[in-house]
Amino acid sequence: MSRPRVPVRIEAEVLFRAGHTCCVCRTKGKEVQIHHIDGNPSNNTLDNLAVVCLDCHSRVTGTRGLGRSYSRVEVRKYKRSWDQQVQYSRHVHHPRITYRKELITQIDLIVCEILACPPRDSRVKVLLDMLYEIFLWRGNREITRKIIEGLNHMAVMSGIGTTPIAPLVAEKLWDMCSQYVGPETVPMDKQDTLEVLRCIDALNILAEYNCEFGRGKSAVQPIAGHAERFFEVGLWYSKKRIADTVLNGYEKALKSCYSSKRIVFGFGRTTLRKSVRKLQNLLSAQRPGWSKERIRLKKLLAI
Repeated sequence: MSRPRVPVRIEAEVLFRAGHTCCVCRTKGKEVQIHHIDGNPSNNTLDNLAVVCLDCHSRVTGTRGLGRSYSRVEVRKYKRSWDQQVQYSRHVHHPRITYRKELITQIDLIVCEILACPPRDSRVKVLLDMLYEIFLWRGNREITRKIIEGLNHMAVMSGIGTTPIAPLVAEKLWDMCSQYVGPETVPMDKQDTLEVLRCIDALNILAEYNCEFGRGKSAVQPIAGHAERFFEVGLWYSKKRIADTVLNGYEKALKSCYSSKRIVFGFGRTTLRKSVRKLQNLLSAQRPGWSKERIRLKKLLAI
């Protein structure tokens, strides 16, 4: 059986975000290829695809004699760090006050248009991408807060019933924070932490409402996947508040899979429990001393 090919649109996006340059050695002009970080050739999510040169690819995938190959965690951090550096190396313009007010109005209009779209309307993804572009190229604290507020509102509405857009909203909530690849590369101050927590709160609402009302099978897996990434950010930055907020979301979502002590969304419960086990592995590998979080994870598996 031939190896499945990365879809052309996704391949182009991955290469663009990396500036067509290896995320490990960052040497421009070298031949590159796309590497599946988790080793699964069918997992073509943007977060799982890293651009590496032929030299670094052998260090990522193969054994190196007595030396150690790059771990998946290392490759993911290299990818996020390099993608962020490429983004910020491109022209970033901070708008004047009057223009920022116009942008805030535009954000409100985009959010309203998304909510007015039919569930499977292709414009939803285009409009969500537009919000993210505003965040990247025109963002400041005020604009970022407004975009997160809009995504939070969309999380409520999509979780209640518009499940086809729920995975897209979850993805954008993560995109807003994907630049935090570790304190040694990107610092996180108090305001940054609050923005991350707001995004997690919105994702938690999306997870809870989807399990209780929407019960969208196609939504619960990407929601859990992005929750895992937020949890890992908490581990990287040694911020228990971030990790605990993620766990709050799992607890509410798992309980929402029940009604009168009877399981009503079995697929959601199974998916979330699998995700909790992944969190246990991450915690054991990166923060084995966090006993409170370890106990909480064990209790989540009992729900």
